[in-house]
Amino acid sequence: MPLPLNLPDDKIRFLSETYKTPLQIYDGSLIIENQNNFIKSMTQNFPNFRQYFAVKALPNPHILKLLIQNGSYLDCSSIVELEIADKLGLKGNQIMFTSNYTSKSDLIYAKKLDAIINLDDISLIDDLASLGKMPELLCFRLNPGIGKTDSETVSNILGGPEAKFGIPSFQIVEAFQKAKNLGVKKFGIHMMTGSNVLDLNYWDELIKILFENINNIKNSLNIYPSFINIGGGIGIPYKHEQPKIDINDLSNLIRSSISREIKQYNIPEPDLYMENGRFITGPYGWLVSRCNVIKNTYEKYIGLDACMANLMRPGMYGAYHHISIVGKNNNSITEKINVVGTLCENNDWFAKNRDLPIADIGDLFVIHDTGAHSHSMGFQYNGKLRCPEIVIFNGNINNLMYIRRRETFDDYLSTIVSIESCFPRLC
Repeated sequence: MPLPLNLPDDKIRFLSETYKTPLQIYDGSLIIENQNNFIKSMTQNFPNFRQYFAVKALPNPHILKLLIQNGSYLDCSSIVELEIADKLGLKGNQIMFTSNYTSKSDLIYAKKLDAIINLDDISLIDDLASLGKMPELLCFRLNPGIGKTDSETVSNILGGPEAKFGIPSFQIVEAFQKAKNLGVKKFGIHMMTGSNVLDLNYWDELIKILFENINNIKNSLNIYPSFINIGGGIGIPYKHEQPKIDINDLSNLIRSSISREIKQYNIPEPDLYMENGRFITGPYGWLVSRCNVIKNTYEKYIGLDACMANLMRPGMYGAYHHISIVGKNNNSITEKINVVGTLCENNDWFAKNRDLPIADIGDLFVIHDTGAHSHSMGFQYNGKLRCPEIVIFNGNINNLMYIRRRETFDDYLSTIVSIESCFPRLC
């Protein structure tokens, strides 16, 4: 179930006045505690386990630094994310580079950092080889033709015939063969086909299919992977009725599944890596926004000062996010309302026909579970400026980190060349 923002109402109001709204708040203490519990649970079954945080989920360097200081490495998907990892001091196998339709310039930078390169397509082997000596270690992303999600749209499924990601099973042996012929000595294999999965059986099925492919590679080429990366995809309960994944149960299930498969196929046990983002930070972020307008037409609309530029998921995926109203969460009288933003698009909704307490103009709305794939997916369409981010610790606003300021008009125009020629008053 979605977590409440661990602050009394007067403190939320104070922060909203100080930093204005919309405002993105994270709980650093809970993020660290959650990651520590996750890594501890996994290493009890897999001593060499590695967690690579998916930078795309929450790329603010202050958050990434906290995660790294507490045992995480980074999973990067672009050259900018690689640069962030580099500037945070990571090198070599502390960085996993998993992109798709990758440019040579990105591959060059990943090679420079000696990152683990995880290729998404067999054609990229030739591109990598054209850049000089092949890396000693190379990983391939497998798409075995299946995918799963428990609370997103079909467009967010990461595996299957309609997914743009990964190398299909009918090409994976060829990919390993080609890389081996070009001098690669050690291999990893990666498979992430699920997004926000809440069913433990998914990982048992994933591991079963993954090892079927590993066995085919073994039988054809006598190659054994030194590690497997089973991706992220651990879901969080956006809705009250959804179950929360018990990480100890998941760790034990993965242990049992891998033990079964290596015994069945007589394969040396590879190290286990994962790349969770949403599960680590998602529940520990809240978007605070103020009600500016209440509109009664065909239906009732609550217009917030936040919009899809601050949280894209409901409009893009039809995703559910719990919403509470500061000071009114115990009200027994509710009404069905639509909670919308100010963007000039009709999919700029946070909630449709949602039962919420009766709202007034000026009320503060808290949108829950915005700790991942929220601020990071922001944009500037309609001239919307991205909101500030702050981190609280142990519910104490006197011990917070101000980690991103609000964007300004000057930021919006900062990449325009010769702006003075457009605005005569600036000449």
